Amino acid sequence: MTKRSLSLFTLLIAVFFGFSACNEEDPLKVIPPDYSDAPAAYDLEDVPADTMENGLQIYYVEEGYGTYPVTPRDIVMVYYTGRRTDSTIFDSSYRNGTTLPRSFTLNAQGPGGFSLTEGFRLGLLGMKTGEKRTLIVPPSLGYEGSNNTLANDTLIFDIELDEIVTQKGSF
Repeated sequence: MTKRSLSLFTLLIAVFFGFSACNEEDPLKVIPPDYSDAPAAYDLEDVPADTMENGLQIYYVEEGYGTYPVTPRDIVMVYYTGRRTDSTIFDSSYRNGTTLPRSFTLNAQGPGGFSLTEGFRLGLLGMKTGEKRTLIVPPSLGYEGSNNTLANDTLIFDIELDEIVTQKGSF
């Protein structure tokens, strides 16, 4: 047996035992995120709202207490849950047993290449720390025109601004 064959054989044995050590039926199976800790959708009864010319609807659920509002290019920490109109959660900062706000830069892609929808970005503008809003984002301000499975969906985001990390828009 050549040195290369021996190395390949050793690698195959290691992979075999690595997979057999897993107590999963299919160790390569992708497990979907668990959103069971996500809070219920905000109650929008008697909540003031604005509908922008572009179709974005903003519901002002709870007033913020911060001094400065979010401006373009700010870096913010946000708790959020994104739902389809049938209430199915497609993304949330409440995932897999953790409750951590996610960081977003308003003029760039988010963590891991997560692309903010234009509606999400616009809906954050003017928020103050602690403020809660619900955004109803039409497809034209969502993922329309992309290969995303949500491209034709109206999206609903419940968001809470945890903190403005870096305020860049006002300089």
